[in-house]
Amino acid sequence: MIVDKIRRHKILASISIIFLAIVLILVIIIIFSEPIVKSLLEKKGGSTLERELFIEGDFQIHWHWTYTSVHAEKIRLGNAPDYPEPNMLTIESLDLTFKPLQLLRGRLEFGDISLDRPILILDKKSATDFNWNFPALSKANAADEAAIPDNRHEFPIIQSLQLKSGNLIYRDAIKGMNLNVKLDSVVGQGTDKNKDEQSKELKISGTGSMQNQKFTLEAQGGSLKYLRDSNKDYPLSLNLVMGQTKVSLNGVFKDPIKLRGVNASLKVTGNNLADIFYLTAIPLPPTPPYKLAGQLTKEGGVWGYKDFKGEVGKSDLSGNLSYDTSKERGFLKANLISNLLDSEDLGGFIGLPPSGENASPEQKKAAAEKKASAKLIPDVPLKLERLRATDLDVTLKAVKIEAPNLPFKGMEVRFDLRNGLLKLDPLNVVLADGTIDGDIEVDANKDVPPMKLNLNLRKLSLGQFFVNTRFAKTSEGLFGGKVNLAGAGASLADVLATSNGELVLIMSGGKISQLLIEASDLDIAQAVPLFLGKDKATKIRCGVTDFAVEDGILKSKVVVLDTNDSVLVGNVSINLKRETINAKLDAKPKDSSIFAVQTPIVLSGQLKSPNIGLDGKKVGNRATTAIVLGSLLTPFAAVLPFIERSDAENVDCRALLKAAESSSKASATETEKKVNSENGKK
Repeated sequence: MIVDKIRRHKILASISIIFLAIVLILVIIIIFSEPIVKSLLEKKGGSTLERELFIEGDFQIHWHWTYTSVHAEKIRLGNAPDYPEPNMLTIESLDLTFKPLQLLRGRLEFGDISLDRPILILDKKSATDFNWNFPALSKANAADEAAIPDNRHEFPIIQSLQLKSGNLIYRDAIKGMNLNVKLDSVVGQGTDKNKDEQSKELKISGTGSMQNQKFTLEAQGGSLKYLRDSNKDYPLSLNLVMGQTKVSLNGVFKDPIKLRGVNASLKVTGNNLADIFYLTAIPLPPTPPYKLAGQLTKEGGVWGYKDFKGEVGKSDLSGNLSYDTSKERGFLKANLISNLLDSEDLGGFIGLPPSGENASPEQKKAAAEKKASAKLIPDVPLKLERLRATDLDVTLKAVKIEAPNLPFKGMEVRFDLRNGLLKLDPLNVVLADGTIDGDIEVDANKDVPPMKLNLNLRKLSLGQFFVNTRFAKTSEGLFGGKVNLAGAGASLADVLATSNGELVLIMSGGKISQLLIEASDLDIAQAVPLFLGKDKATKIRCGVTDFAVEDGILKSKVVVLDTNDSVLVGNVSINLKRETINAKLDAKPKDSSIFAVQTPIVLSGQLKSPNIGLDGKKVGNRATTAIVLGSLLTPFAAVLPFIERSDAENVDCRALLKAAESSSKASATETEKKVNSENGKK
């Protein structure tokens, strides 16, 4: 018994000593806690993060069993080596309260948190080099557990959050992103005051810039408690204004900490779709003002914009798109449809500013300047850095195209952009009841991008080009050809100025207004009555134009239009660098008219406004023209499949080509003799 009593006494004495020691330690910690905790935070925290961590201002702790309050000023976390700014994070002042007894249960539960002027800089140089990479935390997976909780109990409980004058800077060298957000205020509540699960207790407002473009931001979200439960959708509405671009989003985020999914209505309006690049890094052509509305979704790393509809200028636009951001290069895939596409809204594809009634004031000004310019070919350069920023696969289908003075019917084109190489392939345009098909390629990886253009013109109706004119009933027939060009330059003007290739058009059969033929020959006796009475048509036997293109200069090898009424022969030279033309057209009537002025018509000067006049020097006669026609048409036999659906053996042009093929076997000397003989007879 005595031994047991002594033993109990010793145990109680030991417990008392331990208890007193704990109390003494607690008293010491409470009395001297501020310098001890501050030192531990700076040394232990800095050592763990492998960065400098300092609390350079006032530091106070007010202990209480229910809530302990902490106040700290001038907190500074150093940046990673080889990054421009010395600090990754600075906070002017921090005030918070927490429940100390909850720490014994392994839980972190805050009351109020208030941050004044926090500045956070996140910088990413490559996939493996970024300034928020903390090796010690990464090895222990502590960073993921803290920032991306797996269940609601791991995320801290916060009763209220207040942030004043914050600044977030995010730079991504891989995607070319430069984001700077100045948060005027962030206010969040941890509980819903009215117990309504859809109540919005988080409010954010601020300004900033993305790719050096300024914007304003306002957002409202659900209470902070929803961030702790990944099973609940987090309600969020957001309004962003960047220049004339306005973005409005309203919906829910699934597991917002990990951002597993999004389902929200998204409306976007603006003056120019090209400005979307600043928000998304997606390269789009300049357009007139637009408005789009659809459903924004996100699954994994893929964002979607589903069933969107809207208008771009005077054109309607709808479709679906997805944008994969999970890889180093973003990838956009879209299927777009326009039931009625206004041709004026397509100007941005070739560098022309929109000029329609829906164009913005800036676009109308640019269009007016372009109209006043002596230059005809668009010279607005491509933004190469945009074509290098992301990849895309976009199909655009226009059911109907509205174009003044041009018989466009529809269009379908695929834009395929991979690693800076842009291909328009396939490209199909329905024009004048025929088609233009082929492909275009631009390599934006080079500072002076090379461009290739290969187009086939198939079975185009001549009459369609005279619809709604007096010549509609007297002009008919099919024509076709090909355009093969290759050049280099950042704008269409630069490309054409350096281009090499060929341009061929050929027509067999059909008819054309006799007024046009007579007027080109200045046959006053026959042309004037046609103005006063019913027009007539003359049969087309064959029409051919062939241009060789070398270093931006088009030189005609053949320009011939052979009709029952006249034979029109031309010699044309076009300088695409200077945008000048030097052409001579000689029309020879096949009838005898004493009023026919048999002098060539000449065109000279700028392409946009050439001078038209007469040349007193005669360039030949009917016999010479016939020989030239017969000897030069042979190369165009390969183009005929683009014209007729059948063999067209009975067509005059086919017979003429066969005759030309036979005559081409004769020597050049023999041809010269024929020309001299005909000239002698005259």
